Order: sequence, then structure tokens, then C-alpha cells
Amino acid sequence: MKMVKNALVQEMGFVLCTVSGLVEDEALEEGVYVEIVDFSQDDAGQLLIDVYALNRVKIENVYLDETGLRHGTITSIPSPLWVAKGQTVSALDLELSAMLKSIFKRHPHIDSLYQKKSFNTPMWVASRWLELLPMETSQKVKIKSVSNFDQVTNFLHTILIEAE
Repeated sequence: MKMVKNALVQEMGFVLCTVSGLVEDEALEEGVYVEIVDFSQDDAGQLLIDVYALNRVKIENVYLDETGLRHGTITSIPSPLWVAKGQTVSALDLELSAMLKSIFKRHPHIDSLYQKKSFNTPMWVASRWLELLPMETSQKVKIKSVSNFDQVTNFLHTILIEAE
């Protein structure tokens, strides 16, 4: 809650990153800088926070404050996470896009999370699938480590299409 309060009071964002499995003094290396766009409560009274990811960031000089909140210096990472395969949209890309559109249509609450939709952009579609699919942290780290976007779409094909 302190992090959310600070972000709102200071009118700035914060970094989301994977900390699962890290020991306390282990350095975080990368995350996503986000800003709060909306917040509300669900029927059970739980706070719901909608954030918008602005860019990937490199994290350095990480330290813990007295409340256990991590702080650090961040710099923007301008390069894309994966090397795109070019402008060509494959049949697989179209199938993944159609499946995602169907999910958005059946689940308006998910659809409402994305103000700008780019169903014709394979990298945007793949990124949304990776956000939505329940995966272990180790799987996400493995996908993030590949440099070729074809490997990402092949993974999604295996999970979403071949599994049917």
C-alpha cells in the first residue's frame, strides 16, 4: 500500500518485476515501469489497481527501506525484448489474434484493460497472451530470455492450438 500511496502522491509510477525466489540481497536486473490508471474495490473489498506499462527498465543500486520496500535507480531499455520476424503476418499469427479477440469478446473485464488494441500486430498479440496465460515464473523467465520472436509464437502455438 505504501508503494501505491507514494505513486499517487508523487504523481509517478513504479516498477513491477519478478522477485520470486530472490534472496534478500540479490540484485534485481530488469522490470517494467508502470503508472496507475485506475483503481477500485471488488465485491470482497479487495483493492484492484489498473496499471499501464510504459517501458522496460534496467534496475541498479537496489536497496530495501525500513518498511521492506525496494528502491533503485532505473534507466529505460529502448530495444524490444524480441527481434521481430519482419512485417509478414503468418497464418499462425492470424489464428492467435482471432483467439485473443474471442477471449476479449467473451470477457469484457479483460477487454476493458486495454484501451489501445493492436490485434494486427503479432508482437502485441503474443505479449497479451503471455500476460493472460497462467505460467510459472520459470517459464516466463525462459520465454523472456529468447531473442527470436518465432520461438515465442511457436511456444504459444504449442500451448494454445496444439493443446485443443
